[in-house]
Amino acid sequence: MLIGGFYHVDPELISKEPETRDFSLRCDVAGQYQRKIYTGNGRTATSYILLNALRLTEEDVILLPDYLCVSVINSLEVCPAKFRFYRVKRDLTVDLEDLESKIDENVKVLYVIHYFGVPQPEAVAKKCLALCRERNLVLIEDLTQTLYTVEEGRIGFGDYLVASTRKWMPVTDGGLLAVKDGVPCPMVSLGGAYDEAVYRQLLISVMRDYYDAHPEADMSYYLQLEREANRARYLDFTPRAMTEPSGRTLFNLNHEESILRRRENYTYLYEHLRDVEGLTLAGGPLDQEKKYVPFGFVVLVENRDDFYEYLAKNRIVGEIQWILPEEYYTPGEDARYLSEHNVMLQCDQRYGKKEMAFVADKIKEYFRR
Repeated sequence: MLIGGFYHVDPELISKEPETRDFSLRCDVAGQYQRKIYTGNGRTATSYILLNALRLTEEDVILLPDYLCVSVINSLEVCPAKFRFYRVKRDLTVDLEDLESKIDENVKVLYVIHYFGVPQPEAVAKKCLALCRERNLVLIEDLTQTLYTVEEGRIGFGDYLVASTRKWMPVTDGGLLAVKDGVPCPMVSLGGAYDEAVYRQLLISVMRDYYDAHPEADMSYYLQLEREANRARYLDFTPRAMTEPSGRTLFNLNHEESILRRRENYTYLYEHLRDVEGLTLAGGPLDQEKKYVPFGFVVLVENRDDFYEYLAKNRIVGEIQWILPEEYYTPGEDARYLSEHNVMLQCDQRYGKKEMAFVADKIKEYFRR
């Protein structure tokens, strides 16, 4: 079996008409984000804000974390504003002192990211809200890696919430924009749902069936197709509608079951890998209250590229989060360290104890060599 990488689409979920056309955000404890726009991906959800709700000029500045994917920047390039970057610490929390030092009269938007299923600390949330009130800033909160997580006071506080739903379920596309009550955001027509990225994702889904049926087949071409599919998502940032099949999947999926399976898989990997010498785990044990839901299982390794290739040879497709876009800025030491040492292992609802045991065993073998 091929573990990790893009999902299969699920014909059973696609074939059923949903009972509802609303996705309830777990972090929206107070019910303040009733207005939702379902887009082709998370980045075009962000583009939608810049193109329709805000009117930024060349003098304006968007303040971003220095640990991020280039696609975040690309999605903001639909407007003429400049970018400035604040530091993220090695524990993935915002450096509040550095953040505040980067704000001046030109900063108009603060962009905050939650990482790997864990929301920013309550102190960060409160400080960001206070700074936005004092300086009249718009706050965009990225839930892409914390779509299922809930923790009142730490997540779900932005003017706009954006997320890539595609990364959590068996779909070819999918993004979400949720607008806080009282925050202006005109509802405009979205572009046609289908583009090259949707096609390439569907192609990957078909290819996965082949590799599952032929476990000895060379995976190099498949990995190339995955890279091409990812690149296709960054070619066009026109806000497009979510495709109907992906919408049906989003609204029909048993999200509670997905949450339970992700937590079980993460916990298995944590318990079996936490004492492996040479392997650093980026996260700790999960809470008993089931508030935190992992995006993936993130490890830090000194010889990351060799580790990544070893996993691929054993049919485990890891993800690097992220190769930092240094053509735009100079990242801090912590962001650079995270970028150069991390691999994220999938622990989602596609898998169970058998697959997690295989992953854990292969990783232990690597560090015993």
